[in-house]
Amino acid sequence: MTLKTAIFAVAICLFCQLTPASAQEAAAPAYDPKPFLDSMVALRTTAETCDPFLAGGPNARTEAVTAFFTTLKQTLPGLADVETQKSLNIFVSSQAALLCRDKLDAAVAGYRSQAATYAESKPGDWPDPPAVSSAPWCSTENCLEF
Repeated sequence: MTLKTAIFAVAICLFCQLTPASAQEAAAPAYDPKPFLDSMVALRTTAETCDPFLAGGPNARTEAVTAFFTTLKQTLPGLADVETQKSLNIFVSSQAALLCRDKLDAAVAGYRSQAATYAESKPGDWPDPPAVSSAPWCSTENCLEF
């Protein structure tokens, strides 16, 4: 018997000894919500940072994230990135709005991806992911209204 055949035989024996429950446990590790929670914190941070630069109300449109953490009996601290706000204040207002729009679009996309995974993988008694509006942040393509 070759080494390859021997390894295959041992693998078959081990596989046959697994019970269906232990095979499922080995195949499906417990869901880790950390990436989902991190995406919500990133979204909320971006919203708070960019709120002064967009009339679209990023804080109000992401308030459901804060409510989700409240449901979990967790408090989100003030997440505004003051250094980024200082930098954005240097730009022309439409440029700051455009940068914020792009940052918010990326944060929402990351959140939505993680929310879909969370919704599919979470235990039934966990709360549903919060809804976040997908309306545009600016009324013009280049945020020239600001």
